[in-house]
Amino acid sequence: MTAFAVSREKYLQLSKLTSAIFHPYIVLVFVLALTAYHKTSHPLAWIKWTLLAFIPIVVIPFLYVVVRASLSSQPGIRYIISRSHIRDNPTQLFTMAVLFGIPSSVILYYLDGPRDLIVIILGVTAVMLLITLVNLVHRASFHVAMVTGILTSLWFLFGPVSLATIILIPILGISRYQLGMHTLRQVVSGFFIGLTASVTVFYGLGLAS
Repeated sequence: MTAFAVSREKYLQLSKLTSAIFHPYIVLVFVLALTAYHKTSHPLAWIKWTLLAFIPIVVIPFLYVVVRASLSSQPGIRYIISRSHIRDNPTQLFTMAVLFGIPSSVILYYLDGPRDLIVIILGVTAVMLLITLVNLVHRASFHVAMVTGILTSLWFLFGPVSLATIILIPILGISRYQLGMHTLRQVVSGFFIGLTASVTVFYGLGLAS
């Protein structure tokens, strides 16, 4: 193996690691935890609101996939739903987007949770719905759109100090491009989709200064 091939392999491994570290779910739980910590003074309250916000986001869509796979299975044949089954089916994408954000938002609302957590989740849900619509005619980076929407919420909640996190967006975009998951056009499209949806939610709810 040539030095160039070794270097290329290491670069791809770094890109895979970067894409995994800055996965939308990981970035989201960090932002939710940071916001909950900012809004509550007691450690137990901080942990409680973070978990109440994040767990439904993970568990409910997962249970939906498990139930759907079980119902689609035949005797002796186990039906497995891959990401492509969801990604390539607009109806399933819309369903997953709704299950992603609405239950968590409702739970937080009825338990009188921090409003900022609800808005963040609604903003991310809006990103998912918008990118689902866009992907009907033009594929865009789901990862970049989600992370952009999540980090944009930090600007409205914490102000200019949050600009330090913006560097994560091009880092993630480059990693997705290098892995061959998206073209540069799809990465840029994902950025603008995430930015547009998040800004719209914050302005629409009157939370933008």
